[in-house]
Amino acid sequence: MDSAPRLALRQTRFFMRNVRTRMPFKYGVATLTSVPILHLVAELELDGGRRATGVAADILPPKWFDKDPAKSYEDNVDDLLWAARRAAELYTDLSRQPHTVFALWQEASAALLTEGDQRGLNHLTSGHGTSLIERALIDGLGKTLGQSYHTLLSNNALGLDLGQLHPELRGVAPAQCIAPQPLHTLHIRHTVGLADPIRSADIPAAERLGDGLPQSLEEYLQVQQLSYFKIKVNGVLEADLERLRTIASLLDSTGAPYHLSLDGNEQYKEMESFLELVRRIEAEPALARFWANTLYIEQPLERSLALKPSLSPGIRATSARKPLLIDESDGDLDSFRRAVDLGYLGVSAKNCKGLIKALANQGLARHFSSATGRPYFLSGEDLMNLPVVPLQQDLAQLAALGIPHAERNGHHYVRGLDHLSPSERQACAQTHRALYGPLGDSLALDIRQGRIDLTSLQCPGLGVGMEIDTASMIPLEEWKFESLA
Repeated sequence: MDSAPRLALRQTRFFMRNVRTRMPFKYGVATLTSVPILHLVAELELDGGRRATGVAADILPPKWFDKDPAKSYEDNVDDLLWAARRAAELYTDLSRQPHTVFALWQEASAALLTEGDQRGLNHLTSGHGTSLIERALIDGLGKTLGQSYHTLLSNNALGLDLGQLHPELRGVAPAQCIAPQPLHTLHIRHTVGLADPIRSADIPAAERLGDGLPQSLEEYLQVQQLSYFKIKVNGVLEADLERLRTIASLLDSTGAPYHLSLDGNEQYKEMESFLELVRRIEAEPALARFWANTLYIEQPLERSLALKPSLSPGIRATSARKPLLIDESDGDLDSFRRAVDLGYLGVSAKNCKGLIKALANQGLARHFSSATGRPYFLSGEDLMNLPVVPLQQDLAQLAALGIPHAERNGHHYVRGLDHLSPSERQACAQTHRALYGPLGDSLALDIRQGRIDLTSLQCPGLGVGMEIDTASMIPLEEWKFESLA
C-alpha cells in the first residue's frame, strides 16, 4: 500500500450521448425506450508530473437508482447529474495533495454521501457519482502504468486496504479477492424482460423489427445457443405463473442444458406473497426442470424493506429453497454484511455501485463461505450497459472477479454499435475484433454458444483500450433532457 502511486484529479469534462432502444425494456415500474449515456473524461497527474487521461461512462436509466413515485425521469437524471458533478468537485478539491486511488475514493465517497443525505438522495444515487470518478482514476492510472485492471489489483497499485472497510478483511490483499487469471470468456445470461416476446409467433407483424438481430426468446435460442437466462417477474401471481410456464416450455423443448436466475424486481412488500409464488412453482410438474435449474433469486423485496430484521424469517425460508441475493438494496459498504445477517447469500456486482465496493464484497463472500461452509457469492447483473465504455469496463471488472456468467441486455435492447460514431466502430473492429462481430454495415456483440470473448479487455486501463469520440457527443452543459424525445 505504501508503494502505490499517488495521483491527483486535475480536470473533468462530461458529455452525453442519447440512445434509442430497438424494443421497449420493461423492468419493474419502468419501461425504457430512450436513454442518455453520461461520459466522463478525467485529466490526472501522477507524482512526478506524469499526466494521464481516464474515462468512465454509464447510462442514466429511469426508476432504478431511485424509485420514488413522486420523482419523474427528469428528476432522476437531475439527481444523478448533481452527484456526478459534485463528485468531480470533491475529488478535485481533495487532490491538493496527491493520494492513492483508495485514499482519494475513501474521502470523497464519505463526503458525497453526507452531502447527498442533506439533499434527500439515496445512497445508490449519490454513490453513482463517486463510482464514475473511481473508474476514471483506475482507467487513467492503468494506462499510464501500462497495466490492465487485473494487474493493477494483483500489484495493489490502487493502494487498497480492505481491512479499513471490513474488519474481516484485515490483512487480505486485493489479489486474494480476484481470480488468479482474468477470465477469457464469459457466459451471457440473457434478460427476458417483462415486455419481451417469448415465441416468434407472439410478435405482431407491425412490430417486427427486421434489423438483423433476434427479437423473441425463441430466436435468441436458435441464433446464439444461449444456456443462461435472467427471468423477471412482475408480482402478479397468476400472470407470472402463466408467463413462467411459457418460458419453461420453450427452454425445455430444446433439450439442451440451461440455468437461470429469477429477478423479483422489488415487486413485493413482504415475503409471504413471494413465497406463495415459490411454492406454486415447486408444485407444478411443468416447472420442475425450470425450478431445478434456477441458480438464485434476486431482490424480491422493495429496497426500503429488504434489510428489515423483522423480515428475516421469510428471507431465510426463501434462501433455504434457492439462494437469495440483494441488488437495489446494496447502497452502502455494509449492506452485504447486513444482508448476510438476515439470511441472504448473495449480492450483485455492478460498476454503478462501485468497483472497490464489489471487490470488498467478494472478499466478504469468500470469508463467510470459508467460515460457515455456505455458498456466499457475487453475481454479475446488467443495467443495460452499452459499448464502448460502460460495457467494457463492467466486463473487465467481472473478468477480474472471476464471475463466470453475467446478465447482459444492452445488445438485446439496442441495435449493436449503431449509437457509436464511425471512428469508434472502426476502433472496435480493430481493437476488439473478438468481442464484436459484423452486423450489416455496423457491429454487434459477438455471442457464440452463449459466450463472449474477453481477451481484448486485458489492455492498459479499465478495459476500454481505444479512444472515445467526444466530438460526436453533446457537452453536458449543452444537453437538454427534452432531447431524449
